[in-house]
Amino acid sequence: MRTLIIVVLFLGVIYPGVSQDDKSISSLKQEADRFYEEEQYNLAIQYYRELTDQNVKDAEVNYRLADCYLKTFNYLEAEAYFLKVYFLDPKQYPLSLYYYALMLKYNANFDESILYFNDFILRYQNSSEMKEYVEQAMIDKAGSETAKEELDASGNFYTLLQLNLNTSYNDYAPAVRDSTSIVITSGRIASNRQSIDERFGEAFTDNFYFEKQGNAWQDKTKQFFSVTNTKYNDGSGCFNSRGDKYYFTVCGMDGPQCRIFVTAFKNNKWTEPLALNSSINFKSFEAKHPAISHGGDTLVFSTNRGGGQGKFDLWMSIDAGEDDWGPAMNLGKDINTKLNELSPSFTAFSNILFFSSDGHEGYGGLDLYMAKRLSTDETLLFNLDNPFNSSRDDCFISFSERQLYWSTNRSGGHGNFDVVSVKIPSVLSFISRLSLKKRNASRDINLKSKADETQRLNLQASRLEEKIDYDKLTYEKKQIVEQMIQNRIHNNPNKPDLFNISVSEFEVLKRVAEERYENINLKKNGYLTRIKPGSSQHDLSVTGVLIDSVSGAAVADRKIMLTDKLGEVLKITKSNENGKFRFTDAPASEELFMRLEPISLPNEGKVLIKDLSVTGSTEQQLLHFENIYFDFDHYHIRPEATKVLDELAQHLIQHPGVQVEIFAFADDRGTSQYNLQLTQKRGQSVVDYLMKKGVDQTGLAIIAKGKQVQQQVNVELQRQYNRRIEFYLNGDAAKFNEIARTYILKKKMDWSTLSQMTGVSKEELKALNGSTEESLNAFQPVRLPAQARKVSGDVFFVVP
Repeated sequence: MRTLIIVVLFLGVIYPGVSQDDKSISSLKQEADRFYEEEQYNLAIQYYRELTDQNVKDAEVNYRLADCYLKTFNYLEAEAYFLKVYFLDPKQYPLSLYYYALMLKYNANFDESILYFNDFILRYQNSSEMKEYVEQAMIDKAGSETAKEELDASGNFYTLLQLNLNTSYNDYAPAVRDSTSIVITSGRIASNRQSIDERFGEAFTDNFYFEKQGNAWQDKTKQFFSVTNTKYNDGSGCFNSRGDKYYFTVCGMDGPQCRIFVTAFKNNKWTEPLALNSSINFKSFEAKHPAISHGGDTLVFSTNRGGGQGKFDLWMSIDAGEDDWGPAMNLGKDINTKLNELSPSFTAFSNILFFSSDGHEGYGGLDLYMAKRLSTDETLLFNLDNPFNSSRDDCFISFSERQLYWSTNRSGGHGNFDVVSVKIPSVLSFISRLSLKKRNASRDINLKSKADETQRLNLQASRLEEKIDYDKLTYEKKQIVEQMIQNRIHNNPNKPDLFNISVSEFEVLKRVAEERYENINLKKNGYLTRIKPGSSQHDLSVTGVLIDSVSGAAVADRKIMLTDKLGEVLKITKSNENGKFRFTDAPASEELFMRLEPISLPNEGKVLIKDLSVTGSTEQQLLHFENIYFDFDHYHIRPEATKVLDELAQHLIQHPGVQVEIFAFADDRGTSQYNLQLTQKRGQSVVDYLMKKGVDQTGLAIIAKGKQVQQQVNVELQRQYNRRIEFYLNGDAAKFNEIARTYILKKKMDWSTLSQMTGVSKEELKALNGSTEESLNAFQPVRLPAQARKVSGDVFFVVP
């Protein structure tokens, strides 16, 4: 399939004309083919165009010309010539139809691209030779459908900024050192004598170092960074978190491959770059686009070495110290595809990785994605959407605390690829906002249906902000805080001498302004409050009342989500008829946030929390109640489970201080997305049942755990066990009397046989299980009295 070359980019320059008088058509084609085979695409284009201008109707000439345009990002010309090949010789070049549809997509003709992708899929869906292309066409078609809906959608939160460091040449791969220093890769021609990379028609790429002065970027490469540049192609790098190491790519030194080098800032200058060891620069394979973790001990990079998922994959290596990198590991199929994964980028959050790919469902060629690893070790992908992704190529994302940079070749720029930017409140808020988007932007063609909107709302949460003590400030100090906020909004500096106050007082008011700014900004999206980590050694109990800010009335029956700082939902509960809610057993050592399920209700004003109380739990009781089980792909309550829930409801009504945590699980069949939704439905069915029995809904918290990996030898037994809900009671010292336990039956039998095996009467067994049937099936959940004497492992799967 297509290969997009990002390490070195090009822009065409003028070459001497090739006359028909000087060369015959045959010799022209020989020259064109030679340049094509040598990957000198810009030169090859000149000769192939000379042939096509002479009306040469050779399908191979036109196909190679189209491919040259594709590889040099000239998608408009590529579209025209792939279409020409399709009409000239579709049997010899069946992929011309696929690539024509792809170019339509890249050129934002989404409706037409969908039609031609469909045509390609229908024509070749039964061809074993075209299987991978058909699969990719399905991915690309889904991307066109998404782009058609979302690229033109209103409500874009970010304003795209063009930077004065761009030129008419390719400028890309921003690497942020700090808020005022950045390095980019560029093929700009700085002088008439500069060497030209004839493959792409630009100068051999260099690292260009810029410092921000006012609102403009000044080129400081010669003064500070020239040591990183050679006569080869240099660029696409990253700084470590301290800014004293720069890891970058060099292509063409000691062979044609790209390798990763590092330079360090010592004695006020950058040291001579050194190549990383063979764990990274694997012999005879490419290694490029390094990304170093915030702690400096993990390197992720792109390579085409064997053992991967596709063309270029992302691999990871751990540092033993002093850049002694250990064996590299592939990041796996959750991230890598059969095509290309490139330009990884870290943030300060260890479970977050940004990268670009043309193998997942996307808007155009390369799209930007965020990979987020949950506490369950599941990895979810989030497409960054508009304006970060376009119908063209978007890649090389890099962050400062308040600004985000990336590369794009969308129309309207200075050259082919440009570096663009947006302002963000913070990296954390940006990550949190992404977590609210449609999840699982994976190439898995089973995930192509649109996510249920309720699922999007229920399963995701984001950062919330704490209430600050702004109201206690004097009028004069409030005015200073408000001016600081306005300065922040307009990117103007805040300094003590601007307000005629002391440095210490300035620092206090600045912190108030920062928190108020973020509070105002984030509460627009339904956030309630933040709970800071405390010194308590016990878990927390959180209670409060939801009220309507306009009427002051209690807001009943609203879902409240307790999340961590990166938006992962920890627990979900609801307010009762008086607006009251509570969470027990909340971790005291973590920063926690609360937000409402973001739904729109008629005549409802802004929802606020009243009487918020956060206290350390005085008692650390954690009681495990009896499990219940579900049938495959169902969330209705089984007969024996109703008996368990009746007993649980009675206990909760008698002990109103208890909160029960409802851990809902699913087996390993089906996608992670589907099973997470299924476990939420199972949890909700339990909540609905208990509420009908009179249980206060503030005492119920759902924790959806999703699919579970099969571990036992007997797969079906394990799957039935995984289709369960576990109950844990918090906040109550009262014990409960265990009446029964639930087991999973291994064999088919009737109640009489089971009575004989367990020593429990048939009538008691049927009553405990709410059964009116005479027979039992294999793998059926069965309740036995807690004191049953005979529980044989030959008959029952004993729950761990």
